[in-house]
Amino acid sequence: MAFHDLTPDNSAPPNCKQLFGLGTKFIPTPPKTTGQQDLERSYTRFDRDFRLKVHFAGEDLDLEPQGDIDHRSKLYIKSKWTPPDRITPSWVITRVNRFFRKLDELFKRKTARSNLTPLQQELLDTLPSDPTFLFPEADKGLGPCAVKFVQYIEDVLVHLCNEEIYERLSAEEAALHTDFLHAQITDWLKKYESLIGKHAHKFIRGHVNSNMDSPFGQFYILYKIHKGIGNDGRWPTRPVSSDVTSLPHALGKWVTEALIPIQQAQPSYFKDSFALKEILDTLILHPDALLFTADAYSMYTNIKTDPALESIANHIRNNITSMGDDKKEALIEAMNIVFRNNLFKFGDTFWRQKSGTAMGTPPAPPYATIFYALHENDMLPRWSERVVFYKRFIDDVLGIWLPHPDPLQNRTLWNEFCTDMDQWHGLRWKCETPSRSVDFMDMTISIVNGRLETTLFEKAMNLYLYLPPHSSHPQGVFTGLIFGQVLRIRRLCTHKRDADEKILEFFHRLLARGHTQENIGPHLFDKAEANARAYMQLSTDEKERLRKQKQDDAHNQVFLHLQFHPNDPQSRDIQRIWREQVLQPEGETPLPEMENTDGVQVGLNKLVVAYSRPLNLKNGFSVRDIDGRGKSVSEHLAQWS
Repeated sequence: MAFHDLTPDNSAPPNCKQLFGLGTKFIPTPPKTTGQQDLERSYTRFDRDFRLKVHFAGEDLDLEPQGDIDHRSKLYIKSKWTPPDRITPSWVITRVNRFFRKLDELFKRKTARSNLTPLQQELLDTLPSDPTFLFPEADKGLGPCAVKFVQYIEDVLVHLCNEEIYERLSAEEAALHTDFLHAQITDWLKKYESLIGKHAHKFIRGHVNSNMDSPFGQFYILYKIHKGIGNDGRWPTRPVSSDVTSLPHALGKWVTEALIPIQQAQPSYFKDSFALKEILDTLILHPDALLFTADAYSMYTNIKTDPALESIANHIRNNITSMGDDKKEALIEAMNIVFRNNLFKFGDTFWRQKSGTAMGTPPAPPYATIFYALHENDMLPRWSERVVFYKRFIDDVLGIWLPHPDPLQNRTLWNEFCTDMDQWHGLRWKCETPSRSVDFMDMTISIVNGRLETTLFEKAMNLYLYLPPHSSHPQGVFTGLIFGQVLRIRRLCTHKRDADEKILEFFHRLLARGHTQENIGPHLFDKAEANARAYMQLSTDEKERLRKQKQDDAHNQVFLHLQFHPNDPQSRDIQRIWREQVLQPEGETPLPEMENTDGVQVGLNKLVVAYSRPLNLKNGFSVRDIDGRGKSVSEHLAQWS
């Protein structure tokens, strides 16, 4: 199967599979290779980065102004300052210019051969603007879907017409809301400028001002095909409000950074499947113990805003000792601004989320995690005799239940526990009956001889649309795919034989996607296995040392940023020119030993060719902008009402 046909009458154009079978991450080859004109932007960036590295050689900083900036934070706008010629050594200008001249000789703009068939190219040219069909993504990364345009609009309106959660705004009301929101953020910035620091202040203010021209988030849905079609004949969907273009986006980033340590301090928290696996491996279970899972019903939209903000604020004020009182109040006020002002567009209509939060809002995960943890921290001690282990990843719970010896009493206690989970401001949970094996996240977890064993769990509707070999990606992407998947399987599977089988399945799926044994195996898989073994033997301290070493090495390398094209000169050719013209020109002092104007050796010894990607198929079939296709959303809404 190349895509999921969710149309009511299975009427998606059958030849769609010719295109979507490539996978939405597939990149069509750009029609032209990189020429000198395309390189100008890369040259400007490289020249500035190289000058900065030389100018600040020997200084322990990240080429950004110091002072109050927290280097663990991403909340700063990079300086645009470039060291001028008068404080730049002449050898820098000479070597960089020679490097650029040789690259100009290497890169020639020419017509490239397409990696699409004529039919695929025709579909790519016509389907994105098709008035009948849309091609949204399935939830959980399960691949592309085909739906009718009207079907998609109605599936969105199922959410938006819930008046307890969403409120429709006129264009004038939306403008007033954004003006008021802008004033709120501006006042917050003035009030807490000295507290948050000038860099975070500049970051937030800059994003607010740049987003004023288009201050709304974008609403779309993901199809939850793994849940199955509903009794009403509709596929369940997950609402998403991407707030990247919205006014409070940057403030939301600040809130996220402040909430994450609070999230991580919750007893039920774990980072990811790998962290959970390490915990599970340490457990020794009672002979009668059983596993259970629970899944929240639409957690984000069902978090009532008033009680959530009030309870989290009380927790911050009364229990967080690592934060000063002023910082606490700044965080609480910022949370109120962010979570009470989710303003977004859908087509030609404007909306405000009255209650709940939205997937796509940066602080939503820690906000949801902390909110329900406040109930767990009160509830779980009452159940310590029965619930002997409990962890949660946002809206997914894994626990271990120790049954009561009396089956009837055990059933009563289990039902009471499930009821107790629901006693938190309207959140509801679907609790699965305890058993000896459960599917949780991307693992199947089983009780075997008093220990927990795990293997890889993959949803039945996964299409396994791995990148085919003719996608316009650098070879390193394919290598990284294999290395990453092999390491993931080895880390998540308890038994070697089981992992061997999963890796063999992965290998055959790659072959089915067009890869050849000559290109990917066994040599590449052998290297991936060696990498996995080496990584898994590292201690936590060794991993931390490697991370720090990588950070230190970054001071001695410089990046050349290029958009990848498969017909461009290869990276090794660029590296050869770098060595000959910059790193160690014949008869000249090696680059690491060259000095800046302060007499400090620059230490630079490595060039990294950093490739960005052209647009992929997913970019071409985005459902975030659906204007201009037949009836407007407001017209559909009038009929819907």
